[in-house]
Amino acid sequence: MEKAHILIVDDELGPRESLRMILKDHFPLLFATNGKEAVEKVLSDSADLVIMDMKMPVMDGMEALRRMKEHNPLLPVIMVTGYGTIDTAVEAMKVGAFDYITKPFDSFALLEKVKKALEQGKTDPDSQRMLHQIQETSNRLAEQQENLQKQIVQLSKLSTIGMLAQGMAHNLSSPLLIILGRAELMKDKLLQMRSKIQSLSGNQSPEARAQTLALLQEYDQNLRDTDIIIENVAKLSDIIRNVMQKSRQDQIDYHQSLNLSTILREELQFMEGDLFFKHNVEKDYDLQEDLPPVRGIYSDFSQTFLNLIQNAIDAMRESQTRKLSVKSRLNGDWIEIKVRDTGCGIPMENLERIFEPYFTTKKAQEDSGKPVGTGLGLHMVKMLMEPYRAQIQVQSRPGDTCFTLKVPCGNG
Repeated sequence: MEKAHILIVDDELGPRESLRMILKDHFPLLFATNGKEAVEKVLSDSADLVIMDMKMPVMDGMEALRRMKEHNPLLPVIMVTGYGTIDTAVEAMKVGAFDYITKPFDSFALLEKVKKALEQGKTDPDSQRMLHQIQETSNRLAEQQENLQKQIVQLSKLSTIGMLAQGMAHNLSSPLLIILGRAELMKDKLLQMRSKIQSLSGNQSPEARAQTLALLQEYDQNLRDTDIIIENVAKLSDIIRNVMQKSRQDQIDYHQSLNLSTILREELQFMEGDLFFKHNVEKDYDLQEDLPPVRGIYSDFSQTFLNLIQNAIDAMRESQTRKLSVKSRLNGDWIEIKVRDTGCGIPMENLERIFEPYFTTKKAQEDSGKPVGTGLGLHMVKMLMEPYRAQIQVQSRPGDTCFTLKVPCGNG
């Protein structure tokens, strides 16, 4: 049987030589002069046991021990310490060290501890496989926890942005009303002055009448400019009113009677804030206005619709043809919502996984700077709709993906 390889780690030549003299006739030996170098050797799986000093430059023994245990929790490590630092060695054992030895070395005691450490380090294949599975599960849980924390932070940011947006919208409303009022007053005065000038033109000479006509044309241009101001201020007021209404509705956490077509239209208007969607995507909306009401929480449906629409938009960012079709209709006892896009499509092998948490096909776009998914958008759709006994169907091929959400009637 091949002998175990022992890694001796110490920055001082004296202790390294002492350990070499004790162990050289019994085991193949490896050497490192600091914790960083030792960790690199352990990562290459070249050591079966480590004897390591506590105090070293570059990386001390405690930090090196932690990293070794992260790589291989079963690797036996014996710490070397002086009599005055035994407490530190005990702390190392809490981290995962097998035991410790003190300077100067007792040859017999050292060999006994090495023997026991190697015996404990031997595990059967089933135990090793189980340990490997535990490590993989732990890594997955850690990754999911990190993703969840990122999502919580993102939701917190969105909540803060929502409150700020509502406050900004409220603060903008008053100045806009003043601008609108002044513009309408200016238009009235321009009309009155134009009417007076026009009434005087009948008794004027041809030369004066020509000047009056030029002045009237200038008034007409000013009136058109005023109409443009009034029209755009009115549009901006509508946008602000929609933002404030959406923000208030999203904060309501009780059930109410909802028209799903109305919520869909609000979310589509809200998405006009995405300049890519506003200017680069063709829209086709067919929303049935007289849908029967659904009893539910507004934010459950608004977030669901927003996620489906955003998912469709992201799928079309690299497509040459970009068209979003959104339809709602009553079909028997179900309200059907269809969101169709002309994006890249979903591979057949991924269709069954798209509603799993943290599963995303958008990571490949990270290098290009395009949106990177968290893998929670469609999972959230599924979770939000489950209490309503809703069904979600997906059909996809390159250039044509359709999500169909079916919500049962009769609970409005």
